[in-house]
Amino acid sequence: MSGGCGAKFSIVIVTEQFEGKRLLERHRMVNGALAEEMKEIHALSITKALTPEQWKQQQESEMPQAAA
Repeated sequence: MSGGCGAKFSIVIVTEQFEGKRLLERHRMVNGALAEEMKEIHALSITKALTPEQWKQQQESEMPQAAA
C-alpha cells in the first residue's frame, strides 16, 4: 500500500510460534522480528496473526457450504 508518505504494509502471518501467545505478544514478536526493516517502513498493519489451526478454522468457516 502507498499513501504517498512512505512504504505501508498490511500483513497476515500464520506460524506455530504463536501457539499459546496472546494477540499483543504475537504483534510484539512480529515487530521484534522486523525491527531492522521497520527503520525503512512508514507503517505496518498486522491484519491477522494466527496459528496454523486458527488459519485452517478460519478458511473452513469462509468456504461456501456445499448444496445438499
